[in-house]
Amino acid sequence: MRRAFVCLVAALLLLAGACSTTTTPTASGPVTIAVTIAKGKVSPSGAKYDVSKGSTVTINVTSDSADIIHVHGYEIEKDVVAGTPLSFTFTADQTGSFEIETHVVEATIATLNVR
Repeated sequence: MRRAFVCLVAALLLLAGACSTTTTPTASGPVTIAVTIAKGKVSPSGAKYDVSKGSTVTINVTSDSADIIHVHGYEIEKDVVAGTPLSFTFTADQTGSFEIETHVVEATIATLNVR
């Protein structure tokens, strides 16, 4: 009897976990994304940032090699000079999901989800 009870409780806990949802909070204020390009690798890589429409987004980049940062959908392209910090800011005024990527290293830095 005790074994059946334990199995029932375990099944209910599994079911409760499968039915729950996790949401990532959406930032309503300014968002800063710090990007490092070093030895052909990008950090962050594949991160997701949820922001509210109208939020200010700042991207700070340091790199050991020349590259280009591209924010899709906003058609922002910025040249990165090796060893020289780059910072640029824009308003997330379009809703949707937008990739931020490098053109030389060819890596996706992040996806910006604007709601």
